[in-house]
Amino acid sequence: MRYFIIGIISLVFIASCATDDTIYEVGNDFVENNIQVRVIDTFSIKAGTSKLDSIITSGTNRILLGNVKDENLGVLSSKSYLQLITSSFSIDDDAVYDSIGMILNYDNYYYGDTTKIQTYKLHRITETVEPEEGDSFYNTSSLDYETAILGEISFIPKPNKATDSLFIKMDDVLGKEIFDKIVDNNINNTDDFLQYFKGLAIVPDVTNDNHVLGFNAQTTESTVGNSSMRLYYTINDDDSEDNNYYVDFVISSAAKQFNEINTDSSTTILNDFEDGEEVKLSDETENLIFTQAGTGITARIEIPSIKRLSELSENATVLSAALTFNPLKGSYDENNPLPETLTVYVVDHKNRIIQQLTDLDGNVADAVLSQGEDEFNANTYYSIDLSGFVEQILFSDEDLNYALMIQYADYTNHVNNMVIENNADTNNEVKLSVKYLNY
Repeated sequence: MRYFIIGIISLVFIASCATDDTIYEVGNDFVENNIQVRVIDTFSIKAGTSKLDSIITSGTNRILLGNVKDENLGVLSSKSYLQLITSSFSIDDDAVYDSIGMILNYDNYYYGDTTKIQTYKLHRITETVEPEEGDSFYNTSSLDYETAILGEISFIPKPNKATDSLFIKMDDVLGKEIFDKIVDNNINNTDDFLQYFKGLAIVPDVTNDNHVLGFNAQTTESTVGNSSMRLYYTINDDDSEDNNYYVDFVISSAAKQFNEINTDSSTTILNDFEDGEEVKLSDETENLIFTQAGTGITARIEIPSIKRLSELSENATVLSAALTFNPLKGSYDENNPLPETLTVYVVDHKNRIIQQLTDLDGNVADAVLSQGEDEFNANTYYSIDLSGFVEQILFSDEDLNYALMIQYADYTNHVNNMVIENNADTNNEVKLSVKYLNY
């Protein structure tokens, strides 16, 4: 019925833009009923910031390392845990141990000030790399590791150089022991090796505010630009021009590498989140709401007044609905760019994801960026097709207490953030406009 009515109206009526419950009379000459199209944008909206209990950070194929401080979001640090194996457990009896080290290959991701020095330290994991529950590790997961430092490096990063990497020289006592055990056949398969060496924790210095970097974390030895622990040795062979050899220990599986991402917002306008159901409304946080990848911090939007549209008419349908919001000017730059799209989820009152947002036709509906072209980025905003959500709420037999959660599409493998303004004084509010048909 809805599509039939819309088809008729489209032949005789084209609505111009309007606001504040504008009413259009339609076609009294060819129908007896009074058909009206209303454009309403005076909805009461509760916009705030919430924090998920945890998010999965294993299986991302990215090692995330570093430490940053944000005025609004507080201090963030990320360390990484990895289980390492090799496909080769054969070293010639004539081989001579040389050295061992961890190679970290940039994958070009960075966040923060990359002109500052950072320090990474390597530690030996002391427990089996297995999740406490299920098959995944989370940003809140951790593993025990030795306090002794196996290797350390201080450096200024070059994340934009795809062929560049870091080499962290490791303890030769460990390297020689691994070498000898392989040569002597005390380690000749993966199980033997993992019994002896459970993995590495890579821990950044958290005393300085600098940056977070991404490094490749593939599971195949032959992958170009992969990160690995490399054991070097030589063989004195007069017939060979190159007597240098190595064994690469790569991440055993994507599921056995994860990033522990810690945040502390206790000294910011957000303060601490007591539980996953808590929402900090924008009027408590200086008319700002936030979303951040990697941490579970997410923008949450509730529109309880949608249900009141049913009071306009017993017979009605939604023609279109658009939610718009503005990123705060000055909160984004080349180090923290605005994404072309953001993912929108429908969540319940406990912030549990019900589904990804869809439009009236069942297609995924993202938040889509429209960016001003002048030097001041005027009129930069995101728009979401909310027609499917409005109709779902409006015509459900149940009183659906649903909200919207806005997050980065790939929020498990980086730590970028967005600041959204919700301020009536600057006319940059989260707004919903619905075109609504009464018949």
